[in-house]
Amino acid sequence: MSEDLAEDKTITSRIKKGDREAFSIFFNKYRSRVYYFSLKYLGEPDEAEELVQSVFVSIWEHRRLIDKNKSLKNYLYRSVVNSIYNFLKKKAIRRAYIIDELKKPEGTLDPYEKIFSKDFEERFDQIIYTLPLQQQMIMNYRRHQGLSIKEIAQKLNISERTVENQIYRVNILLKSNFRSEMKS
Repeated sequence: MSEDLAEDKTITSRIKKGDREAFSIFFNKYRSRVYYFSLKYLGEPDEAEELVQSVFVSIWEHRRLIDKNKSLKNYLYRSVVNSIYNFLKKKAIRRAYIIDELKKPEGTLDPYEKIFSKDFEERFDQIIYTLPLQQQMIMNYRRHQGLSIKEIAQKLNISERTVENQIYRVNILLKSNFRSEMKS
């Protein structure tokens, strides 16, 4: 058995027992090799660095599952290859999704978004209709007609500060209602 292989078996055994110093030796020995290997496939230094960190963290977290009779170096590279594959697969899926979304005509929502949006609008309206008349009017002018605070104040013949306060109070009420519903 070569000296390098014997050293790796010793380090593997120590890592399996939770020896941080042994893991640090292992990390420092292979980090740059794994980084450049990953960079070759990913092309982005930040992505390669993130992958390297993730693989080493995973090895540390699963150290008890490492077979001390097998090469830790091989285990490391197998983990890196799997991580690169998974990363590229996720990236391709994200890219396809983004391209698909960009091809959709503007303003179209997927069915789940439509349902959520409709439910949200209904619940929002229910809450607004429980408010005092002045707050209802302020919120309807703001939401449906897109009027500014100044325009609402002029229409209702009240101060801008009153409009701001009413909107603030309604927003607190809405947040409180939606938060409590999310917890239920």
